[in-house]
Amino acid sequence: MTSDIAAERRTAFVLLTFMALFFGGTWVAGKVAVDAIPPMTLAALRFSIASALLWLWARSKQASGRAPTVHDLPLIFGMGLTAVAAYNVLFLYGLKLAPASDGAIIVPGLAPIMTAALAAVVLGERIGRWGVAGLLTALAGLILVMNPGGAQAPGRLLGDFLFFLGAACWGIYSVIGKAATTRFSPVNATLYGTVTGTLMLLPFAVAERGWNALAAAPLASWIGGLYLAVFGTVLAFVFFYEGVKRIGAARATTFAFLVPIFGVVSSVIMLGERLSASTVAGGALVLLGLWLVQRQPSVQRGQDASLQPAK
Repeated sequence: MTSDIAAERRTAFVLLTFMALFFGGTWVAGKVAVDAIPPMTLAALRFSIASALLWLWARSKQASGRAPTVHDLPLIFGMGLTAVAAYNVLFLYGLKLAPASDGAIIVPGLAPIMTAALAAVVLGERIGRWGVAGLLTALAGLILVMNPGGAQAPGRLLGDFLFFLGAACWGIYSVIGKAATTRFSPVNATLYGTVTGTLMLLPFAVAERGWNALAAAPLASWIGGLYLAVFGTVLAFVFFYEGVKRIGAARATTFAFLVPIFGVVSSVIMLGERLSASTVAGGALVLLGLWLVQRQPSVQRGQDASLQPAK
């Protein structure tokens, strides 16, 4: 029995490490893909593929639970809007303006902190002294990463602000997701939100008229787009879900610390981005803030398998 438990834990650690690696890689993949594929077209492509794969996976898992009713539509609409449609528009337009490493620090670092703050306001969860300290520390880190008083490339500050709004969207989604998983299984909640968000994106993708650019995009951009769909969406969620089943949500969510690290390292290695001293210092403060927030017991208990790290 003890050896079985140890084996389950090792499996979970491997799955969750790859989950963080896949999420961290979305910043590089998105940067490469959006260089040639228009943002709305890319987002619609990503989630059309992801919706189909998640549906197949949900079928294979024979996910139980009731079908959604008309009373569930506002909740499902909110998940699709915040986690898929709005978040990915901000994510991709941010990548057109700012370095991938900025986004890899700001979004996955701040999203859990945004979740804690919103849960305190909306759900009445106690944030505690550790949570307050984490919020203030992460805010200081965000200011350093954005470095508004320093020399910035044109548009970078705006791109970083879009990343900040993306983190806010993910925080809102996480709060909505807590309500959703009282009605649906994590698998079904994620599937419903993903399909709904995809349907929201499709009209904008058609209006963008980006299909010619998609057809003419280089192989690297296609690989980036497919990575976003398969690795950065489907496999990352599946691995997180399987990890949670083995070691619980509280332990699984601590692997969120690895997402910014993998994202920044891959941006430096694969894109040749250079990190300024303020970016490194700011990233360290954001991670410290995330660690402080995770020390708050109520935050850890509030996590569940549908609330994977921001990507």
